[in-house]
Amino acid sequence: MTNFRSELALAYKDFGEHVISTDQPSFFKNTSFTFAKENGDTIRCTLHVDDIVSIGTDKLGEGFAIIRGIFCHWNNAFIIVNWFEEMNLTKLDCPVYRLQVKNDWRRIFSIGVVNAINTAHFVHNCKDDECIGGSHNVRNNMYIRNMYFFKAV
Repeated sequence: MTNFRSELALAYKDFGEHVISTDQPSFFKNTSFTFAKENGDTIRCTLHVDDIVSIGTDKLGEGFAIIRGIFCHWNNAFIIVNWFEEMNLTKLDCPVYRLQVKNDWRRIFSIGVVNAINTAHFVHNCKDDECIGGSHNVRNNMYIRNMYFFKAV
């Protein structure tokens, strides 16, 4: 990852604050928060490390990412993500994505940039017998977005 402090400063800048701090963040495996919709309804959201989220930013547009860390700094909640990039390939009529190895995009964001949680379902693109018993080969960074997955309401 690029410099943690620099990325944290950019995340604060997103919501109009200029912060230079040597304070250590507190890391968590999950977090819950309440989201207020435009019509006044509220929704309770829970994020976990390894959840796949949709994120919208001014510079990057909207994309998918996997949460790699959740932390609190000065009573503000942030996430650390790895981005998915579309490969312009399909498998079983589903788009193939690659989890970025060289992360040129920002990776630390306020939780407020999360558009949707677990609305996109990604499946590891296991090849032959490289992934055994639910343990995936971490060197294989290819995923398939399952376009046929849906949640019953």
